[in-house]
Amino acid sequence: MMGRLFWPLTAAFFGLAVHLVTVLYMPGLMFQRSLSRLTEGAKPNSFFVMKPENQSSLVPTATAQDIVGLCLLDFAKGTVVISAHVPQTLWRLAIYSQSGQQVYGINDVQAGSGGFSVEVARAKSLLQQITGKPDAEDAAQIENVGWHAEVPEAKGIAVLWVPVPDALQRNALESALKDISCKVK
Repeated sequence: MMGRLFWPLTAAFFGLAVHLVTVLYMPGLMFQRSLSRLTEGAKPNSFFVMKPENQSSLVPTATAQDIVGLCLLDFAKGTVVISAHVPQTLWRLAIYSQSGQQVYGINDVQAGSGGFSVEVARAKSLLQQITGKPDAEDAAQIENVGWHAEVPEAKGIAVLWVPVPDALQRNALESALKDISCKVK
């Protein structure tokens, strides 16, 4: 009886393992590979606008006339502050961890104006939370910056997407977005 069940159970567990690896591990790995290919040669903690032909591979809903800007976040030197003044149009800023998990998002409606600042820090570990300073002091530091996000990994990415309804406006919007700063605090 046990001999007949051994191979079907082994095949079932092998199939389950392959399925879990495909569902849980592969999307993050594919995101990292795609991101490293698209951002080859880019400096960490600096904002840049992607080439129109590459942006649809990172943001599938983006067209060639839309503007997609990136900031590769590296928390090795500390907290990163993204400061921007975006023209009065539709836009969306999303912050992702290194594995592709979205941890924060803000758009033109939530910001209330074209100008905003987002402080992005590495999330504290459980030990740091227990032995660290109280939340009141953290809140006082964040208060002057504006928005705050925490990324659970050592690196991340901030993606700014500005849909451009008229192709004639693209150059003016792109030049306005090049003033966005992404710097270590």
